[in-house]
Amino acid sequence: MSLKLYAFPPSPRGFKVLFTAHQLGIDYELKFVDLTKADQKAPAFLALNPNGRMPVLDDDGFVVWESNAIVEYLAAKAGALPGDARARLATTKWLYWESSHWDPTCAVYVFERVVKPFFGLGETSEAEIGKADVNFHRLADVLNGQLDKHRYVAGDTLSIADLSIASSLCVAERVNYPLENYRAIQRWHADLRALPAWTRTAALQEIRAG
Repeated sequence: MSLKLYAFPPSPRGFKVLFTAHQLGIDYELKFVDLTKADQKAPAFLALNPNGRMPVLDDDGFVVWESNAIVEYLAAKAGALPGDARARLATTKWLYWESSHWDPTCAVYVFERVVKPFFGLGETSEAEIGKADVNFHRLADVLNGQLDKHRYVAGDTLSIADLSIASSLCVAERVNYPLENYRAIQRWHADLRALPAWTRTAALQEIRAG
């Protein structure tokens, strides 16, 4: 199999590219990047991505890093990107929003409530959580407003925008995002969790390197 995905499935960014591959029906070989063993710092991995970050896609020697770039590549490979520029950008603008705003905010909760305890990096900082709460509510208002108007993020059809943005919620119960007042996000999240592709990807969160 020529297409390889280097990922750590418990991570929302790793979950994102695997979820996308599953939803789009793309065959791949999973290369497990164990962040608990610093696999991302190994010379062989750095040769693929000098940033030392996963996920990475290698499709027969064509290497892509940055999770949303991988999502777009997979969508293009599956013929799931609209040909019309306006229709395409109606989706991809949300990928930029996710990487610039949503992901960095959600990552604070993951770091403070999962990464820190796991790696013994100190106590959870309630000050950092408080700052994240401010940003989270601002962004959740935007997302919830969109989902009040449409079933999915970019309209009434599931798109890669949904796959990208929802992936941060794969750890929602563990990190306790403040989602209580966002009914549209809750409805949308439940719809995505019901997808077989979500179930298949969530199962990979339990794997460990052999």
